[in-house]
Amino acid sequence: MKTDKKNIKVLYLTRWYPHRYDPMFGLFVQRHAEAANRFCSVGVVYTHIVEDEKIKGFETEFSVTNGVPVARVYYNNPEKSFVLFRFIKYFRANAAGIRKIKKELNGFDVIHVHILTRPGVIALWYKWFHGKPYLISEHWSRYLPLTGQYQGAFRKWITSLVVKNASAVTTVTQNLARAMQKHGLKNRDYRVLANMVTNDFSDFPLEKKPQKKKATFLHVSCFDDKPKNISGLLRVIRSLSDKRNDFMFKMIGAGMDLENLKQYAADLGLDEKTVLFTGLLEGKKLVREMASGDMLVVFSNYENFPVVINECFVLGIPVIATRVGGIPEFVNDSNGRLVDAGDEKALEKYLNDFLDGKYSFDKQKIRENYRHAFSSEIIGKQLCEIYKNMK
Repeated sequence: MKTDKKNIKVLYLTRWYPHRYDPMFGLFVQRHAEAANRFCSVGVVYTHIVEDEKIKGFETEFSVTNGVPVARVYYNNPEKSFVLFRFIKYFRANAAGIRKIKKELNGFDVIHVHILTRPGVIALWYKWFHGKPYLISEHWSRYLPLTGQYQGAFRKWITSLVVKNASAVTTVTQNLARAMQKHGLKNRDYRVLANMVTNDFSDFPLEKKPQKKKATFLHVSCFDDKPKNISGLLRVIRSLSDKRNDFMFKMIGAGMDLENLKQYAADLGLDEKTVLFTGLLEGKKLVREMASGDMLVVFSNYENFPVVINECFVLGIPVIATRVGGIPEFVNDSNGRLVDAGDEKALEKYLNDFLDGKYSFDKQKIRENYRHAFSSEIIGKQLCEIYKNMK
């Protein structure tokens, strides 16, 4: 489909992006880039530290994915080296990527920073010395009180400087914006901008499912147990399975704790008839697997707002989730249920009541409410409207 790019050229500098070692890392940033590229010209620079000793300098990997030129720069940057030396290598890696994208786009007009702080420092330099305005989109939950990850006097000072000089700051929830502001990160223009879902989700047909003997619950995540509390979810499943056998859980995804959690499930006596670990799924295969579910379960200790909730809503799937981060801004009694973080008894009761038919949801209405709100067309137009008005 031909679109009018309006001659706006946007350089994406991002701390997270899919790469050769993890195709899911920062996938939501890739989706933003591709959505904006429908109406503007977008190029992405992402740098990645590797432990491969064969990489002595900087290895630039260039590709065009769904119309978006991407320069991924891999380099070795040992943790034991001097801090200033590590920063210099980081900025040199970005410079290599920027040169490539600048050539592909024939220059750029504005910068879009995803995830602070270091990419923001580069953007600030371009604003001060080249007059290039920049936008910040923050996704990181480190500012939330439970994480305790936003520390260090110098980091806080430089981050506040970067945020103050941005044309605008977008977050996926009001909760994250408030958390940033409580840390003194002031900007005259904070906005909420949702993560988008691909057409694979929004265009997937909503079909009436045949009556099943077993309900299918979904859990989709990066399998990092500290924030996601998958071990707590497995204990709930174990307890519920002692009382009934008319359900199963599909655990979709991969990550650092996957093997440990699979072993924990086995130690609890949960077999594949009750808990099925599918591993990493992508594209249409992921959509089909998720569309077969009856409800998504998110039992996180802390969150910002996981994009999997958006994806389930556009598939018409309700959600049980914890009352953390920005989740309560979207999940309510019309599309799901909320429980307190760590409350295993409350989660089990909601699951049990759902299986007993004590509450239900209008899947068609859920889908209609969210199908277009998270679409690439809506998000892309919103982004390009911001770019056009940046100063």
